[in-house]
Amino acid sequence: MNEKFLVFLDLTKKMNRKFSVIPMLYGSLGLQMLVNEDLNPDDIDICVPQFLYRLSERWQDLLVFMQSEGYELIDLHEHFFQKDEIGVNIGVIDGDEPEAIPSVEAFLGTDAEEFPILVTDGAIYKLLTLQQYFSVYSRSLEDNYRVEKTVYKDQKKIDIIQKALTETYV
Repeated sequence: MNEKFLVFLDLTKKMNRKFSVIPMLYGSLGLQMLVNEDLNPDDIDICVPQFLYRLSERWQDLLVFMQSEGYELIDLHEHFFQKDEIGVNIGVIDGDEPEAIPSVEAFLGTDAEEFPILVTDGAIYKLLTLQQYFSVYSRSLEDNYRVEKTVYKDQKKIDIIQKALTETYV
């Protein structure tokens, strides 16, 4: 297991206990768990239920938790934390808030209850399926912000997913 995945598992176990939630492993690190390829993720993308993400609800509790784990909030808008060489982005799994970054649920048009739940070394977490990742990265190509910054990386991931899906169904 790579270092970032181990960090994810550690944070997840603690979130399971402290907040009674099941976080989601998202982004390149999550996709890497499903394909037979090292995607060299830049950071760890963790999605949490909206009540932990919203500034008006329990965000302060999540902030204190991350700080107690040694992470410094670098970007409030992006909910990005840093500890040494490890960056953690916090996103939201469920709900739909106008004028906010869409949740994974809203982005995919899927009920959060449909995301598969996995258990690894005692950490309980959600992980998208290959088909759901295909939808995420395909939709990301329509996002002007991502197109400017990551179009090549997103297209490469789509190609990897298509190959993995083909191998799965052959």
